[in-house]
Amino acid sequence: MAVPEEIRSRLSQWCSVCVPAAEREQWQVGYTIQGDEITILDRRPPAYPELNAAWSSTPIAQLRLDDGEPAGWVLYRPVGDGGWRRESGGSDPIALLEQVSD
Repeated sequence: MAVPEEIRSRLSQWCSVCVPAAEREQWQVGYTIQGDEITILDRRPPAYPELNAAWSSTPIAQLRLDDGEPAGWVLYRPVGDGGWRRESGGSDPIALLEQVSD
């Protein structure tokens, strides 16, 4: 199942309020979507911008659509070995992301 447009819009708003406007040249929060998985990313500018390098992206959370009974979202956090650990679940993915910023 694709991520609904309403969720995409709310994600964009959530990412933009995570970082104060004065800090956005040095830090951003973004996301990528693959199927029904949303990966939240901490983004930083390149150390040497004159080399035209891309911003680096470090995963800080992942939301996965769980179509079980009842359907909802599950929040995962990265673990040291490149995997993900289940944190919590709920019907509102943005409410789950509030745990990331705590």
